[in-house]
Amino acid sequence: MSEYDHDIIIIGGSANGSQAAYSAVKQGVNVAVIEEHKSIGLPEHCSGLFSYTGLELIDSMPPKELIFNADIYGSRIIAPNGKVMTVRKAHKHAIVSDRAAFDRFLMDRAVKSGTKLYQPYKAILASRNQTGIDLTIQSQEGEKITLSSKMIISAEGIRGTIATQLGLKTPEKKQIVNAAQFYMKDLNDMDPELVEVYQNREYARDFFAWVIPMDENTAKVGLGTSLLGASKVLEKMFKNHPVLRDRVEGAEIVRKTAGRIPFMGPIKKTYSDKILLTGDVAGQTKPTTGGGVILGGIAAQIAGKVAAEAVKGNDTSEKFLKRYQKMWKNEIFSNLRMMGLVRNYMNKLSDPDVDDLFNRLDKKNILADMEKYGDVDNQAAIVKKFMFTAKLYPFYFKTSGRLIKSIFQTYL
Repeated sequence: MSEYDHDIIIIGGSANGSQAAYSAVKQGVNVAVIEEHKSIGLPEHCSGLFSYTGLELIDSMPPKELIFNADIYGSRIIAPNGKVMTVRKAHKHAIVSDRAAFDRFLMDRAVKSGTKLYQPYKAILASRNQTGIDLTIQSQEGEKITLSSKMIISAEGIRGTIATQLGLKTPEKKQIVNAAQFYMKDLNDMDPELVEVYQNREYARDFFAWVIPMDENTAKVGLGTSLLGASKVLEKMFKNHPVLRDRVEGAEIVRKTAGRIPFMGPIKKTYSDKILLTGDVAGQTKPTTGGGVILGGIAAQIAGKVAAEAVKGNDTSEKFLKRYQKMWKNEIFSNLRMMGLVRNYMNKLSDPDVDDLFNRLDKKNILADMEKYGDVDNQAAIVKKFMFTAKLYPFYFKTSGRLIKSIFQTYL
């Protein structure tokens, strides 16, 4: 018998943890996942809006019964003053899923492939020994179990308890926004084929608000904000915003969810001796939208593969595991950094600045570029296109001080 309970233990059973587990177990190693909640995917912290191309990249298209809306073609983008700009692609671009069920779908796939699931158990203490990791987990009834493994993959979310215990830094508070999302029905004048994105510093400071249609009159309505009390801020926005107020008038809130989103890009170091970080704990979320399933999923799959290679080669040293960071950066870092530049720049603009920018963008040729090059999971192309759009140069010159600060903040 092996001296270890498992070759690899993964902390966190949401989308990224499941992806890492599935990737690793396919390499023929012994994998376990520790999940603290009784139900995978709950509480929800994500809208469940995924592009078709993104789901293809991570080979994780959910079955039809887990999809609320399979026909998202584009978005309405609402300026602070209420001006609406519509960007619509020729072909359907994204789906809206049952996010909790999507997470369970991914975990079921990992378990059926051989992953052992400890649930509901919370990872509370980790320490290195000469050859591996000792991990103590605790049930909701207080029962404690100590497991041994050759190494750990942390997909534990922004809290990062185990990652911190093993010496890695997780996203700082200033890199996180508060989020609230309401499931609502009987909304008014919705186009079920278009997501709505609201730019407004008064409410969605340092981020944005959204309406994501599940059908003709039901939607996920939410916001991210650096302000405290995201749910109360969202309810205040319902009362005062000129467009959102009309959209939700008379609508019913079915349930509420809340969470926090790392939005300033990846942390500097995602590996150490006998441990890898993936997903939110590594800051592998899109700075523009906060989404972490697709790009984070790519990194998670790489983490699973590298971890499997490490344990099979009996080398879980920091030197070997460094290749994980090199590999995920090759795949997604330039995209994340470009999105980070956009987020840093947008967060420095006032609402009147954003109104002005929308007026300049609301030209047929620029909108056509947005429809052609825009991609929710690969935004580098449209950002580069805008950088070389001459009609936007006067705006860049007007806000040049903030643009330069954003460039330094992103690249230095």
